[in-house]
Formats: sequence, C-alpha cells, structure tokens
Amino acid sequence: MRTTLLKSLKRRARIASQLYLLDWLALLEAWWLLLAFYLALRWMSYERVSRIAHPTHSEIISASYQADMAQRLCRAVTLSSRLHFLPMTCLVKALTLHWILGRRGIQSCLCIGANKFGDGIHAHAWVEVQGQAIGESENMAGKFQLLASGRRIFP
Repeated sequence: MRTTLLKSLKRRARIASQLYLLDWLALLEAWWLLLAFYLALRWMSYERVSRIAHPTHSEIISASYQADMAQRLCRAVTLSSRLHFLPMTCLVKALTLHWILGRRGIQSCLCIGANKFGDGIHAHAWVEVQGQAIGESENMAGKFQLLASGRRIFP
C-alpha cells in the first residue's frame, strides 16, 4: 500500500514538472468549469446547459494549431477530472472541453451517442475537432449511434 502511494505521488510529481504555466492555468480553469457544469446539470435541463456551453470568440485559429491545442486542453480536462473531489461523467467533461475550446477559438462539436448491448443501453459524450474525437480511442465513435451533435459556429 505504501509503495503504491509513493509510486503514485512520484508519477504525479513527474507529470506536474512537465507542465508549463499555461497548462497549469488550463488545469485550474478546467477544474472550476467541471464543478460549474456538474452543478448546472443537476439544477438545469441539458438544453439550457448546452446553450451556456457555447462561448463566443471572434477569432478562429489555424487548423494545424487547433488539433495540437485541443489535445493539450483535453489532457488538462482529463487530469482535472481525476483530481476533482466529485465524480465527473463524460458529459460534464465533454461540456467543459467544448466550452474551453470555444473560448480559444477552436471549432468543436459536442457529440452524444448511445449503444445498445445486452439488456441495457450505454451512452457516451465526446468532443470532436476537425472530425476527430479528442481524447478518445480511434474506433470509439463507431461504437455509438450518434443521438445529438452541436456545432459551434463563430460570427
């Protein structure tokens, strides 16, 4: 138990030492937004929350930069969700990432899909940038039937 905790702390320290100041700021922003969307989904309808999740940004950045920045921001959201004191669902993480990307001028698509297996249904939410799911396995999108998709159109 003690060696596992020590290994975990060393791994976290190594990850933390590799982060730049902008990564730390994105991590902090993601942590607070995860909390905000977590609470918002408990008090408001998804339709209302999804309207909030579309920040306005007047500039659109280059396509080559978008994919790299989206991956960095996805890592920040993922790490923030792991460090959070509340359990974060894929919908909360996807709303947070979608909002953060929009604030930085990165066009993204918030997707919600479902898959029937056995006697149950499994649903999942993810974000796509330039048609690619961010932070997901390559074949993930093929596993789900797309139920809802919201594109952000900039003015």
